[in-house]
Amino acid sequence: MTVEDQAEATAPPTHPVVLPRISTDPLDMLVDRMRPALARAVEALQVAAALEADGVTDRIARVEYGFPDVFALSSEVFRRLGPPADDPPAPVATGHGRRQTLRLLLHGPLYALPSAVFPAVLAVLGHRHAVLALTLAGVAGWAYAGTVAFAAYKLLGANRPHRAARLLRFSALAAPLLGGLIGAAIGSWALVLLAAGQLTYQLAGTVLMFYRRELWQALAMATAVVAGVAYLLDERARDAALIAAGAGVLLAFSAALWCTFRKGRAGEPPARLPWRALGGVTAYGLLSALLLLHAALPYLSGRLDIAVAVAPLILSMGFVEWRAERFRGQAVGLTRTSRRPADFEVHLARVIGHEILLCLAVPAVLGVALVAVLRTTDPAVMVMVVAHVLLAGAYYVAFLLAGFERFGRLCASLLAALALHLGAVFLLGRAVTPLIDTVLFAGSVLALLALFLLGLAPSVRQVRHYR
Repeated sequence: MTVEDQAEATAPPTHPVVLPRISTDPLDMLVDRMRPALARAVEALQVAAALEADGVTDRIARVEYGFPDVFALSSEVFRRLGPPADDPPAPVATGHGRRQTLRLLLHGPLYALPSAVFPAVLAVLGHRHAVLALTLAGVAGWAYAGTVAFAAYKLLGANRPHRAARLLRFSALAAPLLGGLIGAAIGSWALVLLAAGQLTYQLAGTVLMFYRRELWQALAMATAVVAGVAYLLDERARDAALIAAGAGVLLAFSAALWCTFRKGRAGEPPARLPWRALGGVTAYGLLSALLLLHAALPYLSGRLDIAVAVAPLILSMGFVEWRAERFRGQAVGLTRTSRRPADFEVHLARVIGHEILLCLAVPAVLGVALVAVLRTTDPAVMVMVVAHVLLAGAYYVAFLLAGFERFGRLCASLLAALALHLGAVFLLGRAVTPLIDTVLFAGSVLALLALFLLGLAPSVRQVRHYR
């Protein structure tokens, strides 16, 4: 044996050193980073939503990971994640209970209850000043109530029920004062009482709806409605109708104030309100009221058959609100059944189209009934009914836009519709007849629906909104 062989035989044994494998694949690193948030993901759309929320764009998907877009990247990330960590959560319910549905359906008729006594009011105060007071108070009340309700829901969502109740209470107490100022700016004490009553009822209704006490509101105004109908049958019931209306408003107001007590605990920490969004809600309320009322205003004194064409829309607003509240549950359900982003977008477009048709169908049926009651074949009346049927569909899309807090888009679209109608009427001048005016209004509403849909498209297709 040679010296070299002896040295090799006596040398200690050696073992190869195996270094741990370190992945240099950026996609594996992305999967590891996103795994905690996606442990329970059951489909690629959920992964796409999480990636978008994490800041991954189509450009990043192409440049850093080699995929054409975020959705293609999400499919591969979902494959590499493996099976979910545990059972996925149950899908969000797509409907309401019967009681909740009935509550929402009642909102439209509840808005219209005071109109039962308007004929008696107009008989006492005269058409011109009373209509002006009701219009101004209605516009102010619409915007005021919408802003207060939005702020109260934000506080409730931030777990501040006491602060929400206090906001509602003081807002309701301020309503008679605001209405009184509007009436005083127009003229007599009777108009002060009328405008104050209008705003008081609107805020009382807002509070009662907030606390789900719509039945209380209906019961409070039941006697006034009966008395108002009695006046239409016998003019001697005029004073009874006015007294019943005042008593009903006071009763609804008292019930609303009572609902705001003993909610939450005093000493809740303050919560920051989104003042920019609140401004958007106020502007949207004002413009919505102006759009609705400016078309009917010229006909309130001489052509009530045209002005009353708004009734089908008002009565169906509860239905429109109900269908809009169902939308999120429907969209979440689609994220669980769609296999590709393109499928999700197609199915979502079909859902929105179907819901718009439903929101058009209900006021259309009510409009046919109204035309039958009026026993009219005047094309101006029929076109005005059609315009308000279209407006129901526009309001459905507006509810969805408001859910995404796209108030800038809402206000810009409303301004465009108002400018389109008023501008056309101004250019035509004396050539404008009731039929031409109602056709122009219907055209502006159709344009409004199109603008709302264009504004909705960028937000509604993003899966991250339905996580």
